[in-house]
Amino acid sequence: MAKEEKSSKGKKWIIIIPLVLILAVGCGIGGDLLANKLLNKPKVEKKVDTGGIASGEKIVPMDKFLVNLANDGSSQKYISVNISLVVSSKKAAQLKKNTALVRDSVINVLRQKKESDILANANSVPNLKTELINTINQNYGQKIVDQVFITNMVIQ
Repeated sequence: MAKEEKSSKGKKWIIIIPLVLILAVGCGIGGDLLANKLLNKPKVEKKVDTGGIASGEKIVPMDKFLVNLANDGSSQKYISVNISLVVSSKKAAQLKKNTALVRDSVINVLRQKKESDILANANSVPNLKTELINTINQNYGQKIVDQVFITNMVIQ
């Protein structure tokens, strides 16, 4: 009888130990998954308007402009500027054919500016961009340019 008690106790432990291990592993994994869901809520990204382009628009880069600035009484100043124009995709080819008109418009605007007009305050460059857009569109006879990006600018 003593042997039967020992063998039945041994069989119980052989069954109980794996069940306890399986239960512990299952609880650990389940707890980890639950904690990850509760603590790591998905982050909602705010969409910020960066002034980019819309899906129906295209960026057309222009060649560098090197222009004399208007004389403000001191030595002669020059501006070297690279710009890119944002136009609708339909008008991009039309704009590329008429780059001379665009270049003329930009040069005429820049030649009237003094160094102080461009570097005076924080609104000077945005005002210059607006003036370029308006002049190009006016000389073109229709609204073709939506935005102007100044990609490089040096005044010397």
